[in-house]
Amino acid sequence: MMETYLNGIRLTYEDEGTGPPLLLLHAFPFNGAMWNDQVAVLRDRYRVIVPDLRGFGKSGAPNEVYFMQQYANDLALLLTTLSIKQATVIGLSMGGYIAFELWRSHRSLINGLVLADTRAGTDSSEGKVARETNACLVESQGSAAIADILLPKLIAPGASDELRASLRATISATSPNGIAGALRGMALRPDSTVDLPTIAVPVLIIVGTEDTLTPPSEAQFMQKYLPESELALIEGAGHLSNLEQPASFNAVLSEFLDRRLR
Repeated sequence: MMETYLNGIRLTYEDEGTGPPLLLLHAFPFNGAMWNDQVAVLRDRYRVIVPDLRGFGKSGAPNEVYFMQQYANDLALLLTTLSIKQATVIGLSMGGYIAFELWRSHRSLINGLVLADTRAGTDSSEGKVARETNACLVESQGSAAIADILLPKLIAPGASDELRASLRATISATSPNGIAGALRGMALRPDSTVDLPTIAVPVLIIVGTEDTLTPPSEAQFMQKYLPESELALIEGAGHLSNLEQPASFNAVLSEFLDRRLR
């Protein structure tokens, strides 16, 4: 794992392979390691950049709200530091929210998007309250306190016990500052619905058929307004489709990238 210091924090990241650059943005509340299965199949023909976002993994975790704009600025500076002029951005869940922010504020860096298990709209009032409740819980009781709250929403009922245990361990080991900061930042994220018609690069939308947090209806809505997009459904997967059904996820992702970038 490599590291750099930017925007006041240490940012750790993986940089593997050669070829057209890909930037993989992980979901909340995990880290770049959630992309290991994808990196393994992509690094032979792409340059794959996988950061631990601010607050997660081995990156710095200041005690503050992590606005989507801050994440986008971190990543834009990382790409500049690595002398990458353009990349295809692949974001899952919160990673998708950040991808939208990158498009708004640093669109010249993006030549393609993959939006997995995410949505363009903002949180409902109830959703914002739930995020604040969970942020307070983490701050008072530690990260492990929300693992059992989050897991039923993140994965399909048929997910393996091994995956459940791995995800629980990752959540429990994550900085409380990182979890609380990201929760509050997501609650304050802008509505990206108005940006959809402006996204003038190829877009692949991926969603698990059993995703209840950002269901297929959200993916279909985005596809309706994205001018150059296609949609792939991952059977038997919930919100973390790349982890639950990695073979299916890798197949649709690789086909899109190979067709669009090579």
